[in-house]
Amino acid sequence: MVRTTHRRRGAVLLLVLFLMALTAPLMVMLLDTHATHIRCVHNDIGLRTALYVAEAGVQHAIAELLADPAWRGGFTNQEISPGAGHTYTVTLADTPEADIEIVSTSQTADGYSKTITVRVRGL
Repeated sequence: MVRTTHRRRGAVLLLVLFLMALTAPLMVMLLDTHATHIRCVHNDIGLRTALYVAEAGVQHAIAELLADPAWRGGFTNQEISPGAGHTYTVTLADTPEADIEIVSTSQTADGYSKTITVRVRGL
């Protein structure tokens, strides 16, 4: 029986190497999938932040219009939170239908941007 053990000594090493060869590509694939997921989440957060900053610009313009219905000044690179680096630019224009068109473009600190257009009636 001792002789049989000596002959099979390398079998465990071969088995371990075989299992490592099978699991290594799976681990690489899993890590790559995880990295892709992290990038997608980062992009989603950046785009949502840009949307919310642009919406803040629209809300700021509506507040100004409620205070002064003749106001059409707009904003240029208005920072939403001091030091955050998120800005919005808002332009206003009268339309032939007697609406006011508000265009708000945001720029986040990470470089994401979003433009939204809103028509306001009755101011």
